[in-house]
Amino acid sequence: MEVLEKGLRKGNKKKTEAKKLNYKPFVALLLPTVIIAGLFCPLMGLFAFVCMAGAVVLSFYKGRYWCYRFCPRGAFLDEFISKLSFQRSVPQILKSGFSKAFWVVFFMLMIVLNVIRSGGDIYKFGKGVVLLLWLTSLLAIIGGILFKPRTWCIVCPMGTISGLVGKRKRPIEIDVSKCVQCKLCNKNCPMEIEVCSFKENGIVESINCIRCETCAKVCPKDALVSLD
Repeated sequence: MEVLEKGLRKGNKKKTEAKKLNYKPFVALLLPTVIIAGLFCPLMGLFAFVCMAGAVVLSFYKGRYWCYRFCPRGAFLDEFISKLSFQRSVPQILKSGFSKAFWVVFFMLMIVLNVIRSGGDIYKFGKGVVLLLWLTSLLAIIGGILFKPRTWCIVCPMGTISGLVGKRKRPIEIDVSKCVQCKLCNKNCPMEIEVCSFKENGIVESINCIRCETCAKVCPKDALVSLD
C-alpha cells in the first residue's frame, strides 16, 4: 500500500509539473521578440525592467523562483539552447564570487552610463537597454552552447541580487535521515549546485538555486522536498 501511495504521489507530481511547464515555450519566445522588436521600437527595451522588478519582488517570497518560471532568457535557454548545448561543466571562475560581483557592477555601470548618455531621452535610453540585452543574450547563448544551458544564469546580475535577497526563502529541504549521498542531485542540477554539501544545514541555502526542484525529482529516496 505504501509503495502504491508513493507511486501515486509521484505520478500526480509529474502531472502537476507538466501543467506548470506548458507555458514556458511562450515565455521563451518573449526574448527574441523583445530584442528584435526593440531594434525598431526602442521602448521595448523597457520590458527588461518589468523582469527585473518581478525577479526581485518574487525573491522576497521564494528566492530565485522567477528565474526558472518566468524569466524569458532562462526559458529560452531551457527550451532552445539546451538542445544545442555541449553540456560541459561550467568553468569554476564563472561560479566564483568575483565573477558574480563583476557582472553586477558592470550591469549597474552600463545602466548609469546609459542614463547619462540618453540625456533624459526615453527612446535613447530604451535603445541602450536593447543593445545591452543583445550583448548579454549573445553571451548567454554562447555560454549555453559551450557549457551547460544555464551558464549565464550563474553570473546573471539580477539572478545574483535575487539569490542574495531570497537565499533562505522557501528553499529545498533536505531530509538527512533519507539522504544516502548518491549525488544524483549534484549531477542533475542545471545550476551545478553541490546540493549534498548543504546536507548538514538541512536546506539548500545557495544563491544559485532557482527552485526548479530538479534535485527533488531525481532523488531516489525522496530526501529533497520543496517547502511550498
